[in-house]
Amino acid sequence: METLCRIGTTVLHGILDSIKGITVVFYLDKEANRKLSQPTTKPLLSGSAAPRTKESLSSQPRTPSSSSLVSKRIEESKVLKRVLQCSMLNGGIFMLSILFFEYVVLPGLHLFLWYLFRNSTTMTTVWGWMQPSLSLLFNSFWVAPLFLLSKIVNSLWFQDIADSAYKFRKGRPQLIPSISKLIADTLISLLIQILFLLQSTLVKYLPVPVPFACSAIYMVHMSLLCSLYAFEYKWFNMGWELHKRLTYIEQNWPYFLGFGLPLAVLSELPNSIVISGCVFSVLFPLFIISANEATPKVDVCETPLKLFSIVVALTNALFRGRTKPGKAALSQPLTPGGGGGTNVRGLTPPLSSSSSAFMFQQQQQQQQQQYRNHNSQKQYHHHRSHHRQPSPSPSAASSTFASVQTAQLHQHQTVLNRPLRR
Repeated sequence: METLCRIGTTVLHGILDSIKGITVVFYLDKEANRKLSQPTTKPLLSGSAAPRTKESLSSQPRTPSSSSLVSKRIEESKVLKRVLQCSMLNGGIFMLSILFFEYVVLPGLHLFLWYLFRNSTTMTTVWGWMQPSLSLLFNSFWVAPLFLLSKIVNSLWFQDIADSAYKFRKGRPQLIPSISKLIADTLISLLIQILFLLQSTLVKYLPVPVPFACSAIYMVHMSLLCSLYAFEYKWFNMGWELHKRLTYIEQNWPYFLGFGLPLAVLSELPNSIVISGCVFSVLFPLFIISANEATPKVDVCETPLKLFSIVVALTNALFRGRTKPGKAALSQPLTPGGGGGTNVRGLTPPLSSSSSAFMFQQQQQQQQQQYRNHNSQKQYHHHRSHHRQPSPSPSAASSTFASVQTAQLHQHQTVLNRPLRR
């Protein structure tokens, strides 16, 4: 009972944190401008006044001019501006145009045809081919191009909002250092989000006899996905890789369930998929700012909700045949290890054939060097003791070294033939 109470409190805490973005967006730019307007140079002491030469003027730090200050303010005050632009594009142009066509243009034409053709048969025939034709033309030449344009523009504006909010609250973004890891993380993250969306859609239509069970599980999926959308900008700027982001959501699922619940519910209210996408695009910038301001409550529930494990396993299966030997397609979740650090499970690859051959070559050279040192020491003791014993012939030395080499090769082959244990 105590665990359920803590989970409910954490879900409510996540809902409240998600709503804070509506208020933060109005004073975030004011704080940024206040920080920018503060003087960065210290005033000179009156007693230390000295004649200003060219060298002293060049050595003193230059204060930003008014033009540069205005340009910086315009550059930094993008949060509220981008939010309004997203609202105008997605809500004012895209969604209102669709609603105007569906609820004003088509009913007006239907009323006009009813006024012209009092005969019900003629009106039904004309409206039967006019309404699908107009809808097809409107969707082809207005909805589809504007939908693609809004997706491209929204991705740029969302990134700009997230970077500006993170820069003023957390500092300079710490991206993933490697370019290859950055590209792979982005592509695999996009693939996992698409697969998880398909998984949630399949869950919604499962033949479960319990009423509203599939809808509840579907809303859990969509809430976690909306939280991943909102927090991914912040975690990406913090340098977190994909496996760490997914593991963090699965382990602290009560908070992220509450955080993404308002956006998931409001996006599912419209019956049209296009209108639902418009509602999501209008509200999503506020949730990006809320995620940047929020501090998630962790370690509330000991049982993780591993809803992403299916899509992660499927992604690993898709990329397993395309990766090079000894490299993992997707990093596995982190598990706590000793010494205060973290151990990565499943990331240690087996030795490849090239590395094994290199190790065998190094061992072979070491054996050869040891054999030469042993012969030189025997010859040295032989000359010191003045014993006239026949030295080993070159053929005997070569045969001895060949036998050692053959034994090492046989031992190496037996090691390679053993099954590797992961």
